Amino acid sequence: MYALTPEDDRAPEVAAELRTRLLRFNELRAGPMNRRDIAATVRDERGQILAGLAGEVFWNSLYVHLLWVDEPYRRQGYGARLLRHAERLAIEASCDCVYLSTFEFQAPGFYAKQGYSVIGELPEVPKGSRRQWFAKTLSA
Repeated sequence: MYALTPEDDRAPEVAAELRTRLLRFNELRAGPMNRRDIAATVRDERGQILAGLAGEVFWNSLYVHLLWVDEPYRRQGYGARLLRHAERLAIEASCDCVYLSTFEFQAPGFYAKQGYSVIGELPEVPKGSRRQWFAKTLSA
């Protein structure tokens, strides 16, 4: 058996190589991912980001990596607008669903109001809270 080699000092490079190999494996079994990154922002008159969303479309889904709204601009509809924009892009890309994760202290109520349902959770991450995964089925 070969030795295990710690690679913490090269973690980004190792992760990139592993990602390439895993994606190749996945596409051989499930077909082309047709992967593309998406992003959208709300900016003020000086160009400063007030809110934004970043995600990844692949196969028939959209994964929302990040949705953030600066505190003074929360509860003004920016998050909902960004999410609806991402959902429209997902529908145009023939996606069937959108999924994401959030922590209990972040925005689970917001996602529920947008029509997302809890599909899983990890209790006590971080301690005293939980991480939740949400999904929403899209219709054209």
